[in-house]
Amino acid sequence: MELFEAIKRRRAVRQFSDKPLNEETIEKILQAGQYAPSPLNSQPWHFTLVRDKKNLKALAEKARHASFLAKASLLVIVTVNTEPNIDEWLIQHNQHLYSGAAALQNMWLTACSLGIGSCWVTLDESFTKEQMSIPKEHTIIGGLALGHHNEPLKAYADEDRKALPILISFEQFNLQEKSETESCYTCLKMVPKSAANSFEGDDYVRYFCGNECYAEWKKQTQKWLDEDS
Repeated sequence: MELFEAIKRRRAVRQFSDKPLNEETIEKILQAGQYAPSPLNSQPWHFTLVRDKKNLKALAEKARHASFLAKASLLVIVTVNTEPNIDEWLIQHNQHLYSGAAALQNMWLTACSLGIGSCWVTLDESFTKEQMSIPKEHTIIGGLALGHHNEPLKAYADEDRKALPILISFEQFNLQEKSETESCYTCLKMVPKSAANSFEGDDYVRYFCGNECYAEWKKQTQKWLDEDS
């Protein structure tokens, strides 16, 4: 499965079958986390693997919205050292914590690409640390529940996601959900007004609508210029 397809097909799977995961699959998923980006290549993460059903059940009972965890084949708890060997600036801006989230996302996408069901789980920090003997200098980023799912994963439908134009602003932050948009007169796709009114509006039309609309946009723009001259 290609990366972009895995991104679009990734979803939270909470129904797992009894089929066990093989060791090769688990290793590939963990390697994906191993190769996540981190500040100054500090690699501050640690992955604690939980298979014991008693532990899974105990963690599930203490966490909200996580009853499904008891039926997972494996839980990968991602923790990050809060005292990494990096400069204070990066620590103040939580870059080490973000790298832990990147590692978890890498593993989630890899699981999806391998046809394995997975779900990011928010765990009870204090209980999980005590139960799993996690040292105090580590903070829990989250857990990744893994297992074979009962049904094939389906890609998100476009209508399940907010339209890209309302998620983007140019040069200055502008919450597009509360601002005006304009439609491309060629394909009628919505374009942020901040893009349409910018000095580089034609380039943004090409970005949102493609080369055919861009060519038509240039033609229409030239017509306006000729009419004004």
